[in-house]
Amino acid sequence: MEILKFDESGASSPSRKRSGRGAILVTFVALVFGAGTALASGTLAINDNAGIELAQGVTQTVQCDDDGVKISMNSSLSADASKFFLQGISVSKIHDRCIGKTIRLKVYDNTGMQQVFCTPSGMTPDTGCVTDLIGTYVEGIVPDGLVNDENELAFAFSQTLEIASSSTAKNVTIETIS
Repeated sequence: MEILKFDESGASSPSRKRSGRGAILVTFVALVFGAGTALASGTLAINDNAGIELAQGVTQTVQCDDDGVKISMNSSLSADASKFFLQGISVSKIHDRCIGKTIRLKVYDNTGMQQVFCTPSGMTPDTGCVTDLIGTYVEGIVPDGLVNDENELAFAFSQTLEIASSSTAKNVTIETIS
């Protein structure tokens, strides 16, 4: 039995082999974040890469058109170039099933208040403009004009609704009446 042995310096504890697991884990995390960053750096195209108009709406659907229609709000500059006004609303890409149907449009501000945006009577009434208890709306019958679901209904207004900001004419609703 040896109590002290000075001539051999044996291994005091077994050395652990370093595994490549840590390096593999770090590499995997770096690759995941790198790939995620590369994939997230793409660009989104909205409105078919066309310009966005003031208060332009999102495609809406009506009862006779489940494919959706395009609503465009047109603005005009006053004679002294100090104010913008809602000049008109156009509804396009209307399905052929809507021909002969009455479509009604209402304009709301950012608080949900229905706006007075057209002139129903007077010296120069706007075609299709009607007043109800809350505000005004326009309605018209979809004409049988174009083919292949490209029908259009357009309204022009006198200078009634001043567009002070993008919240003045925030939303347009469209309803099929008949």
